Amino acid sequence: MTRKFFLGGAIAAGVGLIVAIVLTVISGVQYRLAEDKGLEPGFAPVWMIVATNVGLLMFALGLVAMAGVGVQKLLGQMVDHRST
Repeated sequence: MTRKFFLGGAIAAGVGLIVAIVLTVISGVQYRLAEDKGLEPGFAPVWMIVATNVGLLMFALGLVAMAGVGVQKLLGQMVDHRST
């Protein structure tokens, strides 16, 4: 059971990090293309900002889930070790 939660947290963290990185790179490329055309680059679209924040939130929640599973596993081993 804990392996599934750990794996789920790792997948969520990985997907969230990839989403945040990809959208940040896309935003930077769009900014650079606008500069190269001689235009004044504007703000990033709202959807891109929201999606980047959701990706970062997924990353953070995945890390917290993995840490929680790790702490639970360590505490369980300590309790098992004391009882023997």
